[in-house]
Amino acid sequence: MRAILAAVIMLQALVTGGDCLFCEQCFALHNSSCSGIITQCPPDVTHCVTGLENSTVGSDVILTAFKDCLDPSQKAACGREFSYKTSVYSFRISRTCCDSDFCNGADVQVPPSDNTPNGYICEDCFNDQSTDPCIATGVIQCTGKQNACISSSGTGSMPGEDGRSYSAKGCITQDFCKLGIFNLAGTQPYDYSLKCAPALKV
Repeated sequence: MRAILAAVIMLQALVTGGDCLFCEQCFALHNSSCSGIITQCPPDVTHCVTGLENSTVGSDVILTAFKDCLDPSQKAACGREFSYKTSVYSFRISRTCCDSDFCNGADVQVPPSDNTPNGYICEDCFNDQSTDPCIATGVIQCTGKQNACISSSGTGSMPGEDGRSYSAKGCITQDFCKLGIFNLAGTQPYDYSLKCAPALKV
């Protein structure tokens, strides 16, 4: 069935001039993969994207798999992994981009998370009741490529949940600090502030 659909879309592309990219589009909550429809991207889109978002609070893990046409403003995030963690909350998103028709049709492939301590530490706290800056209760060991400390507060929602106020301090990857929060797949930040500083070497 998928092959027939792809053939029909290819025919449509030939009829309409073939100027636009075709990508698979899907979104799946509580799942590490998804499959959906083939969609024709806007003319300014040059890449398809595949990714997985992992939001964890305590023992509650929420996975969000997604595929789509890549918003050109997000091209800098291609091939990068963004991760952030406190002792209570952690977040990780990985995106893979490709530049040909139907190229994101395979299963979502995400590199394994690197949880090895890297010799950096940051102040640690998390509060999901208020936007007032939380008071650090200790430090947390950074892992993998996390080499910056974050202090953030605002309102946002976990995938499939209502919005709430929060404030946090913890470890984060430098790329997240440079590129900022943009169009996350499942987690939705609303009004927020985000400040980064170099992590402390142990």
